[in-house]
Amino acid sequence: MVKVLLPHEEKKSTSLVAIQNKKLDEIQDTQSVMLNEQRVGLLTIAQQNEELKKQNEEFSKTIELFQNRIKLLVEEAAEVKRARDEKAMRKQKHAKRKRLPKRDPMTLEIHKELMADNEGPSFLQVRLRLAFCILLVTGIRINELLPLKVYQLRTLVQEGWIAIDRSKRGPSNHKAFLTSEGKQILKAIKKDFELLFLIKEPDHYIFTSESNPNTPITRETLTKAINVSMRRVSKKIVGSPNTTSHSFRIGYITKLWKNTKDLEFVRQSIGHRGIQTTSSYVTHMSDKERQDRINGLTD
Repeated sequence: MVKVLLPHEEKKSTSLVAIQNKKLDEIQDTQSVMLNEQRVGLLTIAQQNEELKKQNEEFSKTIELFQNRIKLLVEEAAEVKRARDEKAMRKQKHAKRKRLPKRDPMTLEIHKELMADNEGPSFLQVRLRLAFCILLVTGIRINELLPLKVYQLRTLVQEGWIAIDRSKRGPSNHKAFLTSEGKQILKAIKKDFELLFLIKEPDHYIFTSESNPNTPITRETLTKAINVSMRRVSKKIVGSPNTTSHSFRIGYITKLWKNTKDLEFVRQSIGHRGIQTTSSYVTHMSDKERQDRINGLTD
């Protein structure tokens, strides 16, 4: 049996449905707003997470760079300490070294005996005579002989000077000039120079072996040959002077000082970096005299 609604009941029922529908719409709207807010919130969190991830990566890189820098600084500090310790050990070893007997300067008398001791036509004898003469007239070191080439020796003979590349601290491409006496000494062995210019090209090294004319001999080889001859000659001279290969440099500096009495001139002529080094060669001056001379010099 179908129930028939009265007009006022039907109107009331419609109103309830409308209210319910409105509430449902409101609920749906609220849910929609909440879902949007949730989506926005999740997106915000995702973005923040991504930014945090990037920040973490950048921070990790910064930490890694910082750690590498610390490692490098530690290694550098260790290297500095090692170098300082080695320097201290060398200084201590040098202080405790066995002192060699005082060397005598080269003189013309000893030089003449050396030349006579090495008379002969062989290449080794010519090589030694050339070494004795160049060392005597220029005052250069043994290891500064080795890089010399024939064209440099030709300049020495023809123009009276030779360019030297310094082996120790001091001016590079230093020029050593001949004295009048030095020019006469070179003329005395003119035949040795002519022979060298004949058998070698201008860019060839002067001090080589006979079998390998394109490569300089070692410092040890030349020093040994010079010292052996000097010891042999020393026994023939009254007083047996204690001479070594360095006696040529000592004699050159001493003679230059005696002739000029100008320590600064000697320093520049010999190519020393500091004047104290030059003054130490002037053996006949006392420590006080050397100090007084140095104090009187101006920069």
